[in-house]
Amino acid sequence: MTSQSRDDRSLSRDMGPLGAMSTVVAGTLGAGLFVTLGTASATTGPSVILVVILSGLLAMSIAINYSWMATIFPAAAGSYAYVSRTFGSRLPGFVVTWSKWLGYMAADAVLAIGFGSYLQVFYPSVDPKLAGFALLTVLFLVNLVGTKGYSLSQNAIFGVLMASILVLVIPGSFNIDPANYQPFFTGGLDGFVGAAVPLFYAYIGIAVAGQMGAEVKNPERNLPLAMAGGTLVLVILYVWTSAVIYGVVADYTVLADSARPLATAAEAFLGDSAIAVVSFGGLLATASSVHAVMAAGIKMPYSWSWDEVFPEQFSAVSDRFGTPHWSLATLYVIAAGLTFWSAGLNQALAIATFSYLIAYASVSITLLYARAKRPDLVKRAGFDFGWLTPITGVVATVGSVGLLTKAYQGSLSIYLPWLAVGLVVFAVYWYRGEQKGTDVEAILDTLPGVASDEYDPKVGGVSDETVGGVDDGNVGGASDD
Repeated sequence: MTSQSRDDRSLSRDMGPLGAMSTVVAGTLGAGLFVTLGTASATTGPSVILVVILSGLLAMSIAINYSWMATIFPAAAGSYAYVSRTFGSRLPGFVVTWSKWLGYMAADAVLAIGFGSYLQVFYPSVDPKLAGFALLTVLFLVNLVGTKGYSLSQNAIFGVLMASILVLVIPGSFNIDPANYQPFFTGGLDGFVGAAVPLFYAYIGIAVAGQMGAEVKNPERNLPLAMAGGTLVLVILYVWTSAVIYGVVADYTVLADSARPLATAAEAFLGDSAIAVVSFGGLLATASSVHAVMAAGIKMPYSWSWDEVFPEQFSAVSDRFGTPHWSLATLYVIAAGLTFWSAGLNQALAIATFSYLIAYASVSITLLYARAKRPDLVKRAGFDFGWLTPITGVVATVGSVGLLTKAYQGSLSIYLPWLAVGLVVFAVYWYRGEQKGTDVEAILDTLPGVASDEYDPKVGGVSDETVGGVDDGNVGGASDD
């Protein structure tokens, strides 16, 4: 693929700071508040509130790591660009994001089914799987028209969603009975740790904006604002909401067994109209999460194709909307199929969490490597917290690996065959590239989704017009695919 053909396939920076922020916050709330915040308590009871706090600290560390890397490589499929460009090799970035692509498709299926569960509040006879399929179809069409349409719809959902949450948590704060928190720990240490993996799914969208780094305006400022700032908003909302729902419901098992825990909690002290508002919020939250995950998930095959380790069609963009339509269609078909998968919600959730944790650990390790071995990249970073940045790298690495020791259970039977398929795909395209003399170093001197006149690898970042000033530094590292 020539430089000109890549420029023809580059993405437009149409997303402003609000769109990036709503991608993180509104795109994540459906996974946490409206799907897993109740079910995660099955093994530990009301102490799930403490799990939310500890998971939030880990999530914030991960968000800071992604934000730091995003200011250096503001590209599509952020984690792929961070890993491949830092190590000068396409293979590690591909392995990490091949797993994450599976996670995005599984997450879309989980959230689509969650949407169907909340729709049953208004239409009890609705099949959640069919409703989820319908949602995926509608959002497929919205994403097909490009980033502008995505941002406008996501921003609108964000505003209404926040209002529906406040309807629950503000009056709920005045209806808490401290006795409902007892017993606080119901499953001992094993139960407490066991709740951490499904609960971390509540933060599964914290790095979604990084996947859309090639479409965010002024990425050096707006990507850290969206990922780190958005994660802080999520932590506050999760802690507040979990404290409310476990404080107003006398028996936590009611929430643990509920497919729509916030609506269940609302029934304890709110009237029918308020319950309807909260349930509508659940519809919006799950829909916005599906929306964000779909918009971000299509960027990984797009980036592999850009780097010539995946079929060329996946980096093609439609002439009318500038959307990678082949990538979008593939994600839609697979996610739609997973909504009807007989193994159900829990299996899909486990796969999604496992694959996300692999990416989070890998990006955090990449940050530590860059801090230790790539001073040129450190100079190019948009911010530097000094000693705090390596600490977030260590915390995120240890935390993600620790959760992986639990999350792998029930996931390896699907993950390992999926990884094997990915390695075959990579090997085929690597071999084809070797045969035709592909200049891998030249590929790695580009950023997926970013036009050549916008990114200078010898300076780093994108142009001053788009980003603002970026410190000089030279890109090192040889390609060793």
